[in-house]
Amino acid sequence: MFLQTFGPNLSGRDFAIGDLHGMYDLLFETLERVDFDFKADRCFSVGDLIDRGPDSPGCLSLIHEPWFHPVCGNHEDTLRTIARNPESSAILADWVLNGGRWHLNVSAKKMREYADWVDTLPYLILVEHSNGNKLAICHAEYPLKQWNPHNIKTDPELTRQLMWSRTKVQTGNTDWVEGIDHIICGHTIVEDPTTLGNTHFIDTGAFKSNTLTLLPLSQLK
Repeated sequence: MFLQTFGPNLSGRDFAIGDLHGMYDLLFETLERVDFDFKADRCFSVGDLIDRGPDSPGCLSLIHEPWFHPVCGNHEDTLRTIARNPESSAILADWVLNGGRWHLNVSAKKMREYADWVDTLPYLILVEHSNGNKLAICHAEYPLKQWNPHNIKTDPELTRQLMWSRTKVQTGNTDWVEGIDHIICGHTIVEDPTTLGNTHFIDTGAFKSNTLTLLPLSQLK
């Protein structure tokens, strides 16, 4: 699935959460602070559930929770590549250096199972709100100047940028993406949540700062 669409939440609240990177316990501490209702509220994740923090398997298990809705991050994409192509030594070495060492204690069979879980993740999420607003969630940044998921889906380079690019936040690009009200991204660590145009970057480096940004989508007008 490339794009997953959610209608308005008529019974609870919606939140977006920054990159987890294995910080499973911190997620639940953060949700507890807002009295998150696991039966009515929804938590949308910008991806990078795994690596660096202490509990990557726990964070991967969240994929199966009905209240938790992540997009695929570059770390999940790397897991999938290594699980199915373990001979990719350069990618493996880079992954281990960037927090993937935990997988060395996981069987090849289990890694392939994790890869199958990752296959269920969309690259983009669209959330429709009852006030008419439409909010998109992707991992790194949205690579076009207008809302056109089909053009990204059919272009491997644009799909790569969706998960890997840092250009917009690193250059301070405030261009507005037309056809969508808000876009929420992670991937690039920011000291505080940062808004550029109608794009919001919410990865506050939880694995080292112990600060996990939880953004109520109702705040985005």
